[in-house]
Amino acid sequence: MAPEFNYPTEIKGTRKLYSLFKGLKNPLEVITGNHKIAGDTYCIKSSLTHKNFIFSQDKEFTEYILKQNHKNYYKSEIQSITLGKYLGNGLLTNNGKDWLKQRRLIQPGFSKAKISNLVFIMEEEIDKAFQSFKPEQELDLYDFFHKLAFNIVAKTLFSSDIDENRIKELGKIITEVQEVFAKEVRLPFYSQILKFLGVLDRTLKKSERGKAIIQEVLDKRRNTTEEKNDLLDMLIQTRYEDTQLPMSDEQLVDEMLILFIAGHETTANALTFIFFEISQNPDAEKKLKKEIADEEEMVFTSDSLMKKSFTSNIIKEAMRLHSPAWAIDRQALENDSFKEYSWPKDTLIILYISGLHRNPKYWKDPNSFIPERFDDENAKNFAYYPFGSGPRLCIGEHFAMMEMALIVRKFYKNFSFISYQKELDKKALVTLRTTSLRGKLSAI
Repeated sequence: MAPEFNYPTEIKGTRKLYSLFKGLKNPLEVITGNHKIAGDTYCIKSSLTHKNFIFSQDKEFTEYILKQNHKNYYKSEIQSITLGKYLGNGLLTNNGKDWLKQRRLIQPGFSKAKISNLVFIMEEEIDKAFQSFKPEQELDLYDFFHKLAFNIVAKTLFSSDIDENRIKELGKIITEVQEVFAKEVRLPFYSQILKFLGVLDRTLKKSERGKAIIQEVLDKRRNTTEEKNDLLDMLIQTRYEDTQLPMSDEQLVDEMLILFIAGHETTANALTFIFFEISQNPDAEKKLKKEIADEEEMVFTSDSLMKKSFTSNIIKEAMRLHSPAWAIDRQALENDSFKEYSWPKDTLIILYISGLHRNPKYWKDPNSFIPERFDDENAKNFAYYPFGSGPRLCIGEHFAMMEMALIVRKFYKNFSFISYQKELDKKALVTLRTTSLRGKLSAI
């Protein structure tokens, strides 16, 4: 009798065991290695959890899952349940009609027009951060960008309603939650040990503390008559189409926590990779500085920041090589098939964005930093998904791109960065990050 489903090449035996255990610490190395062995699409069947996983770095397969048949796929239980218990029921973890309702409610706050109005707030925070720079100063840009991006999100989302100590505390909580979440999902049986040791309970309490910090901000805002015209004001005032009721405090807190994480985490990590690549490519830096000079008084305007430019090419190319959203997961609601492959409902799909972005099938010199490749008139059709694709395309894409372009131009107008590191250690948690980018400033 023929098998009911035709899975891609299966990873078995010692390689499967290696994948399960080594994948906890270094999933990039393991998944990349498996693709080299089994091709652009493969599967792993976990006898421990009775879950079937399909991994893919194929463009057509990715488009099928995220766009053509997206209605058959939800965010997997990894995010909707395991991550959701820590971060709540916001855009990142929500599914179905609830997700669509929230997306429609929040989307207007991230229009290009709204984002353009935030340039001045971003500039203030960036200028304040850069004012402390001294010639030949040594620093770790990874730490610097995490603090800067966090402050920018705090001011653009919450105006001035959250103080420096709360920002630091929230940042620490978010990092610790991600560390535990990564361990919990990559070795499911290990979660029982974490539970026995009380780690999961302590992490849930940290998450509740993070939500309490945001609730304090919300309470403070409700007790003032002053209009801030920020994203929080918009979310408080907005109403659901069907009931004309506002979001509950619980939903508001969940959404703000998700936006806080997504708004600072991916941007800070991307900036670290961007500045590393510029530091390793003097010709690109020279071309960037020329563009900044040529733009003259328009250089920091929203129109200049959001248009196609060499600045945006640099950002895109760095995010191709080091995509903070290194993988996208989905779970099949019903049996499905694509080309010669077929799989049952509940199959977990892992779209390996880091592999897709370096797949030689789609990219010439895939491991080289070549910003000019994005000058191609067909760039919109590249195998390139740093912000996802389809209906769940990242809501903050324009916000992030404008913020990163502004930081890059503000910095390289007056400074250069000399990296002490020739390679970066990468750590794949919910997002891809490095552990440091040490070097020194060089003033022009």
